[in-house]
Amino acid sequence: MSNIRIPRLCGRREDGQTTAEYAIILAALAIAAIVALLFMRDTVRGTFRGAAQSAETQTFQPPSVTCDANYSGACIPPPPPDLDCDDLAGMGITGTVNVTGSDPQGLDGDGDGIACN
Repeated sequence: MSNIRIPRLCGRREDGQTTAEYAIILAALAIAAIVALLFMRDTVRGTFRGAAQSAETQTFQPPSVTCDANYSGACIPPPPPDLDCDDLAGMGITGTVNVTGSDPQGLDGDGDGIACN
């Protein structure tokens, strides 16, 4: 009768128990997050409604541009900034621009009264 084995109860593996503990912690955190959202729902709802209403009441105001009276044929803004001919091309100004007074931007390098030629 010495061949009978008695299972050892103290040396059991506890992998399943650890997994169950993590599942319980995860469920508790999920419940806590849901309860917190339920308490804050009116505040969050009010914040989003306020943002939506303020976005609906705002109207787009393009920046106002003043044109320098020393140039005709296109709207050249007064300095600053200091513009050159490449800047005018980048702004889409390709036609003839006449210098009618002084040349604050320095666009009429040859003094013939026509900018960027």
